[in-house]
Amino acid sequence: MQKSLGRVLPFINGDFLLLEKDKLMPAKTVQDDQTYRLGKGLINQFNILLKTAQIHDPRNVVWDQPITNFFNTLDDLFKIDSTVNISLEADCLFLGDTKLRIDIDAFVSFMSVIEEMRKRKVGTIQISKGISKDQLKQFVYLFANTDVRTEDPFEPLENKLKGGGVPDIQVGKLTEKKEKKDNEEIVKNKKEIAKKTYYKTISVVSEVMENVKLGQMNVKKAKRVVQSMVDMILKEETTLLGLTTLRGHDEYTHNHSVNVCILSLSMGQRMGYNKRALSELGMAALFHDIGKAEIPLEVLNKPTDFDEEDWKIMRRHPILGVELLVKMKGLHESALYGAIGAFEHHLNYDLSGYPRLQNKRDLTLLGRIIGIVDCYDALTSSRVYNRVPFSPENALKFMLSKTGKAFDPTLLKLFVNCVGFYPIGTLVLLNSKEVGVVLANHMNPDHADRPKIKIVTDPRGQEIDGPVLDLAEDLGAQRHIIQTIDSTKYKFDVSRYFV
Repeated sequence: MQKSLGRVLPFINGDFLLLEKDKLMPAKTVQDDQTYRLGKGLINQFNILLKTAQIHDPRNVVWDQPITNFFNTLDDLFKIDSTVNISLEADCLFLGDTKLRIDIDAFVSFMSVIEEMRKRKVGTIQISKGISKDQLKQFVYLFANTDVRTEDPFEPLENKLKGGGVPDIQVGKLTEKKEKKDNEEIVKNKKEIAKKTYYKTISVVSEVMENVKLGQMNVKKAKRVVQSMVDMILKEETTLLGLTTLRGHDEYTHNHSVNVCILSLSMGQRMGYNKRALSELGMAALFHDIGKAEIPLEVLNKPTDFDEEDWKIMRRHPILGVELLVKMKGLHESALYGAIGAFEHHLNYDLSGYPRLQNKRDLTLLGRIIGIVDCYDALTSSRVYNRVPFSPENALKFMLSKTGKAFDPTLLKLFVNCVGFYPIGTLVLLNSKEVGVVLANHMNPDHADRPKIKIVTDPRGQEIDGPVLDLAEDLGAQRHIIQTIDSTKYKFDVSRYFV
């Protein structure tokens, strides 16, 4: 087993990413900090109890084990705070002030609990220390059996709890936070912060590309900008994802590197990565194409189609990237992760890509993630030698046709969920004959075909500064999407709505 700096290199297989000194650590174990682990368990157990309550009377013995599990998790949380507060904001659940990340294992439970809280217009559930199992059981039963067909089911639920012997649980009504929904100034500020972070990262990539041939790389500066993006992806994912619609063929390599970083972080968040894991993934994604610093500019910026000799040169960039990274002074962990991303991102899931391997082996998880994201952004970007990119929809269709060959099937499904049924930046035609740009998608798959959009033309095709609509909230289905429009065909720059 190879070692460097007392740490195991993450080349062993695709199920390990983070490593600690002389000990191989599964990524899932490293990512489960206490709050996330307990919060995930609590939501999963609450979902099980709600399903149980919809079928069985509270006196049935099938309640015993799930109520005990829920009670024990609460007991662990009470060691941290005397109250446990579960809250719903947009499509996210919070435990106290901590946003609970939704990973693959927890996805179904989280979406179910979010949906059940929304049906009852419940925004917060506060549980106080000292609660008994009987109170918990009574609360779950009353919650699950509230009539959600009424116009406002919250008030009868609240009254039932007050008169039902559940003094240690209070519920709060779901309200849209005004500052998030109506305050344009705050939205504008978030966009400005995101833009500064995006362009700062492009600047760092440009600087690295210039200096890397000399064996110089400002790792600290790169880590700082990646950490800024990690913080933003955890709080304002949609704002940052919107910036990946920025397309400039003259700065393709730098824009592409930043976009791959952002999209990889978005995938990592859905896989449950903590900040440390996201930072490592982000660094590797940001510099996956660093080998292009060694490609002659006359090839890299060739305005016409590549011939076979050009492709032969271009296909060397994964190896060149590894060589550049391992030559860095004071070999460090970031360079090692970067070397994996650089080497593997064109290998393909079935190893049919490049560089050719003498000995077949499985791709690492890192390589499989970056390979998917790299392809998607390349297909949807305008490049010097390919100025007519795929629409987001057609790019996904093309990639899905390569599932199991070029791409890991499970991760590709996760990526489609990440970018959405209608990816951010997609131009869509509504049944009202208006045209809109997709601004955000819902995590709940039930609303995958009803994203948040901005109206950009009226029914006559005249460009307007129209309203922002959440199609998922249009219960009467007065407006719905009937088809997508290829923005490149009509030379419609959607990126202006994200900057």
